[in-house]
Amino acid sequence: MNKARFHVILLSALMVCGASAAQSGLPMRGPDYFRDASDLAGALGSAHAIRVRCNGREDQYWRQYMSDMLSYEAPNRGNLRSSLVEQFNDAYQETSRDYLKCDNRAVEAEARFAREGQEIAERMAMHYFPKKPN
Repeated sequence: MNKARFHVILLSALMVCGASAAQSGLPMRGPDYFRDASDLAGALGSAHAIRVRCNGREDQYWRQYMSDMLSYEAPNRGNLRSSLVEQFNDAYQETSRDYLKCDNRAVEAEARFAREGQEIAERMAMHYFPKKPN
């Protein structure tokens, strides 16, 4: 998987979605947005759990993306922020229980969670930041 591409898509989606509700002409946040944001937080939490299992607690690679997501999507305390943090933490804990050692199965799972996150971020970017026709 091309991590640089994933990062660009994820950060683009996060920056745009955070501003989407404030800009006219862009879709308002609805149930689909909240589901996608929650699913993305879960994918990041799961990927983070495996990364920590394989590389140690110092590796905060996926957690940093979650932090970036929170700063764009839910910079203030509230229900959305709490929900996203809870989803990240729940996914982290569940995945930590499912992958007790760093092996090929775990590495493949991290890649799968990253792909899922990329798909969600792309969907969010397309829906919340549609490109204007030329």
